[in-house]
This record gives sequence, C-alpha cells and structure tokens, in this order.
Amino acid sequence: MAENIVNSYNLFVDSSTGRDNASKGDNYHLHLGNAGITCESGQYIRLTLNNFTMHKTFTDVNTNNSKFVVQDTSNVSTQTGNLTHRNNISLNALASDFATQLGTAIIALKGLGAATFTTGALEPSSTTSIGGNSDHIISFTLTCSTNHNIDSTGDVICQMYSADGDAYELLGGNRVNSSTDNTTPSITITRTNATVLTVQCLYPAQRHSTSFIYLRGTGVPNTSIESTSLAHPSEDHRTDTVDSDILARIEVDVEYCNYEAQSGREYFMNIKQKQINTLSLRLTDAKNRPLGRVFGSSTNTSAGTGTEQSTLGNLSFSAVIRVDIVQQRQVKELETKPLTHTTAARFDNVLAQPKFGRDAYGSGVGR
Repeated sequence: MAENIVNSYNLFVDSSTGRDNASKGDNYHLHLGNAGITCESGQYIRLTLNNFTMHKTFTDVNTNNSKFVVQDTSNVSTQTGNLTHRNNISLNALASDFATQLGTAIIALKGLGAATFTTGALEPSSTTSIGGNSDHIISFTLTCSTNHNIDSTGDVICQMYSADGDAYELLGGNRVNSSTDNTTPSITITRTNATVLTVQCLYPAQRHSTSFIYLRGTGVPNTSIESTSLAHPSEDHRTDTVDSDILARIEVDVEYCNYEAQSGREYFMNIKQKQINTLSLRLTDAKNRPLGRVFGSSTNTSAGTGTEQSTLGNLSFSAVIRVDIVQQRQVKELETKPLTHTTAARFDNVLAQPKFGRDAYGSGVGR
C-alpha cells in the first residue's frame, strides 16, 4: 500500500543551553524522555527539517583552510605559513594577506633575520569587485630588502597539502595529496633576480571554502546515503558512498546560516528503528569537520580567543524538525484458536486444567 502519515508533530530545538553536560551549541544532545518518538509495526519514523537559523560565528578563513607549507628543495627543510583567520571583503584582501604570510614564511625558511618583503603588482587589484572585470587569479611580486638567497633553479616551492585543509581552494592552487611529497608545487614561485620573486597562482581564488553547513542526526540508523568525501576528509576512499547521518545542509550567508523548507520534503531522514529516546544534532562542514576546527577536534571554539564558544558562547542554532509517523503497510498477525476446555465450568480452576491432552484434576501441581 502507499505510505500514509498517521501522526505528525513539530519538534522545536534551541541548542544554546542543554541539560546534558555533554551538550554543546553545535553538538546538541536532546533527551526526549516521556516525549520519546515511537511507531508501531508496519510504520516508520521520518524526521524533516522545516526551519534552521544560526548566526555565522565562524570565519571564512579558519584552521581548516589557512595552512600552507614553504619547502626548500635544496635541503628539504620546511616552514609552515598560515593565512590570517578572518573574513575578507574582497579577493584583493585575501591576496594581500597571502603575500604577507608567504613572505614571512620565506624569511623564516631562509634565515633572513630582519629582512622584509614588499608586495607589488598585486592582483586582483583593490578596485576589482567579485563580479568585476578580472579572472580572479592571485599574483604578485615580493621584493626583499636584502638578498633572498633563492637560487636560479627556484629551490623554494609552496605546497598546500590536502591533509592540512582547503587552502588550495581559497588561493587557487593544486592540492598535494601525499604528505611525503616534498617536490610538487601547488603554485608557481619564480626567481626574478636576487631580491625579487614573482608568485603566480593557478586558478581563480575564492573568499571562503564553506558554502554549506551540514546538520547531522548522529547515531540514528536511517536510509540516507552520502559520498565518502562528506564522511571523512581523507582522500583515500575505498568506496564511493557510505551510510549517511546527514539530515540537511544549510547555505552559509554573510551574517546568517538560514534555511526555510519550501515543499516540506527537501531534507528528511527515514529512521530504521521503532523508537527514538535521544537525538544528537551535530553541525559540520562538507568534510565532516566541526565548524572552524580540524577533523576529530575536541575544542569548543571555532573562532576567537575564547575557549568555550559552543558551551558558554554564541555558537548555537535553533531549528524546527517535523516528526512524521508513516504507515507503510498493514501488518496481519497470526491468530491462534484458543484451547477447548474439556472440564465443566465449575471445575475450571488452577488444578482442573487440561494438561498435554489429559485431565490434570486431582493430580497436583507439576504432575
């Protein structure tokens, strides 16, 4: 038979505070108690996201997309650089920050001490908007106040490892998948002369790498499927798809992350179990990482200098989840005909019951 919704109600959630000490604003444990969700035989539970709202209290550039490595191929020494964890109003601001941080990393790599780099010919320019007349590819020159000690063969390269995050997406470079690869550059660094370097990225840059946040119903068996890249940031995938705990994905805007259902069935989860007493709702990015933190991190803060953003701070959300009890089929149970009594009603007591086809009257208990 066709499915039929036999019961439906709304579950209103605010993750800013919780009774469970393990609850956090972005990993909320909701104990349903007497309001536990149950269904009968032939029925199943469906959870549908109707509404979701949270302030965007994480930065576009963060731990998950800021790290790059400068490598000296002549002696296989390395220096880590990081973009500033912040929002960038333009690609020019992103390019300027990258130029500054790259120059600082090269100075440390080459042991140039008090030397400084001056940025020139920066593209995209400060007059170019996101939709302006530009290819949005980052390029610039770095002029050192002294000899930069980089030889004519170009013994310094910049690498962006996939294990370190998504800096290659922001800056427009090639990701390096192997953590032992110390020869493949992500972008081009050219020695112009003894004091000048020219840096050229490969692809159009972007101001952020998190277009959506994902609301996950952790620990609830369901029928959803996701590609493996959504389950783990590792590039070493043995299958294309895995069972999913994603309930919905929500678009990231400048100030808010907001979702309002249109048809009522955009994002839903069909539950395989008959009862739900606890529901864990967790927010992640597209690679199953907590917002603004590395995969598996236990820290409570996605941005800022505090340490309790998701417990005492402003990293939380509110949502309305529709709960449907869906009748999928009618279950016909086997009914057994009751035993026929062989004794008169006046003898129908504990000691006067038929026992394995013979009269048990007067034989005593257990005989």
